[in-house]
Amino acid sequence: MTSKILFVGHDANGAGAQIVLLNWLKAEAGRGKKNYLLLEKGGDLLPQYEQYAKVWVWRKGPNKIEKIYKKIPFLKREDRVDREPNRMEMAVMVKEFRREKFSLILGNTVASLSLLQQLQGMRIPFGAYVHELDFSLTMYASEKDMYFLAQQTSMVFCVSKQVNRLLVDKFNVPEERTLLLPPIIEIPKNRSDRGNQVREDLGIPSDALVVLGCGLAEWRKGTDIFIRVARQVIRKMPKVHFIWLGVGDNIFSAELKAEKEHWDEGKQVHLVPQKLDSKPYFESMDMFFLSSREDPFPLVMLEAAYHQKPILGFKESGGVSDFLQDFPDMLVGYLEEEEARDGIIKWLETDVSTQIEMRLELKNRSLQYSAECFLERWHNMGLK
Repeated sequence: MTSKILFVGHDANGAGAQIVLLNWLKAEAGRGKKNYLLLEKGGDLLPQYEQYAKVWVWRKGPNKIEKIYKKIPFLKREDRVDREPNRMEMAVMVKEFRREKFSLILGNTVASLSLLQQLQGMRIPFGAYVHELDFSLTMYASEKDMYFLAQQTSMVFCVSKQVNRLLVDKFNVPEERTLLLPPIIEIPKNRSDRGNQVREDLGIPSDALVVLGCGLAEWRKGTDIFIRVARQVIRKMPKVHFIWLGVGDNIFSAELKAEKEHWDEGKQVHLVPQKLDSKPYFESMDMFFLSSREDPFPLVMLEAAYHQKPILGFKESGGVSDFLQDFPDMLVGYLEEEEARDGIIKWLETDVSTQIEMRLELKNRSLQYSAECFLERWHNMGLK
């Protein structure tokens, strides 16, 4: 039986879980399926979501009275960007949902669980697609949310084995209701061949070796680990350059910049803001260093693999262990910085001609997360 699903997302910002959902909706739409999505809040991806789904946004913009208040100067700092729907607005949305006769309401991330709970009166089965590990679960979900996940959702899809173990062992989600569902990525159709331009723009010599790290600078991503390991590698291999793609206007980015200023006399660490198109940076590198403390299933790892570049990550930090389980030389002990240094040096010193088979295997493995493979896994779970 074909399921009619109402997907629920917490926002439309361009982070990993939201991109996975966008890729999912796009893949389903490509097969002619009509999608339905309820977002708690909007964001940069909203126009793209609207290309592939009928979209409702739960939290509304300012109402008429608030718009009047906005014109009063001393109240401007109290502006409310969004608000909960009032009873009438909520009733209209719920009426539309009932009319569609959904067979499943599926929350994308635990941050959507609070919104799911407001839809319990519809008496439709709930599911959840969990992309978070311990730190994020604690940050984005309350005890009430996690109790709801364990007791009220009929299916819990886990992005990696470590997420699955955590939900079962710590949050009492019944194991028989958990299913492993690795993410979906959009496979690039062609190479951009702009890697050399990146090197030129950053002042990196064409013959230098480049190690890339990627993601919004934050504690989970281990940007502090990245720059400490970079310093250790550069001491032993003075011509290596490191790029972190994803610095912003936050405390972790500020700390990263301050650390670099203390020792990077050779300007070999390059801190780059987040880019809409990251492909040239993956083409410019020789190796990818996943310095994350916690990363349920990093899409950037799959992108690096697609570009046939060696990857180094920490065991027990999330989905990297799932992906690299057959590449033990690419995994080091959890947060063992000296092991990471030695692993990076080993791969950089290994002649590329001896890595051809390994690099091809990485690319082939990344293709297992394509839209076609993802939808096949999904449909084999009995839901279409």
